Amino acid sequence: MKRRALKRKKKRNWGWLKWFGLAVLLLITGYSVFFFQTKYWNSNGKLAVVESYGLEVLISLFDSKASNYVEIIIPGNTQVLTAYGLGTWKLGSLWKLGTDEKIGGSLITRTVAKNFGFPLFIWQDALSIGDKLRIGIFKFTNRNNKETIFLKETACLKKTVFLDGEEGYLVNNDVPEKISSLFSDQKEFGNVLNAKIIDYSGSYNISNSVGTIIETMGIKVASISKNSGFGSDCKVLGKNRGLVKKVALLLGCSQTEVKESGVFDLEISLGKKFVQQF
Repeated sequence: MKRRALKRKKKRNWGWLKWFGLAVLLLITGYSVFFFQTKYWNSNGKLAVVESYGLEVLISLFDSKASNYVEIIIPGNTQVLTAYGLGTWKLGSLWKLGTDEKIGGSLITRTVAKNFGFPLFIWQDALSIGDKLRIGIFKFTNRNNKETIFLKETACLKKTVFLDGEEGYLVNNDVPEKISSLFSDQKEFGNVLNAKIIDYSGSYNISNSVGTIIETMGIKVASISKNSGFGSDCKVLGKNRGLVKKVALLLGCSQTEVKESGVFDLEISLGKKFVQQF
């Protein structure tokens, strides 16, 4: 009688599953890094973002150290002198104007900075996906620590009737210290900082406007001098790399230098070309 040959069970090779799991893990890690990578958010400081709010303009100021955020609402029918030398416009019109002029949201950020002294250079569309996700998480986590300020309810704006018969607002006075102090970077960069501004632009009052923005950041402008010969946009020199970078972004300066020595913590040179963008 013939014996039946015993069939051996084939041993399954599960190695592919290990490699598949590793590939999935790497994919998830890659997506996580991509989505949560931030461009502007700094967990050690503040983040101020300008965005459209219907017919109005919203400035959202996030303070990671204090775990709160403030929303400052400016009426869209506020008449302002725009940056880039584009004349007088109503604030709510600057989103479209920035698109038409191919300068995007930098038009409204620099215009708000110029008229109100707020140190702004970030608008909503400039944020990365990571920035937006972290802001969303921050808002949800600190939803009970939110304050809303309507600028039209302060002495900063004056209600008026324009020549076309429409009602609106004009910039009337300096921004109240209670509001401007919200933008101070002293907790991030230091309490006792001083700056020097050298004005090569030849333009009236431009150095004072820049000085207001710098002092709103919590930095004392100790010296403003007039000079000639610097034809570039502007240059920022300072002891703190992070501060130099932030001020350069704020003013649109193409030249920066970090230097440990010097009397001043920050030196800003405003060139003749600077007037064309401020």
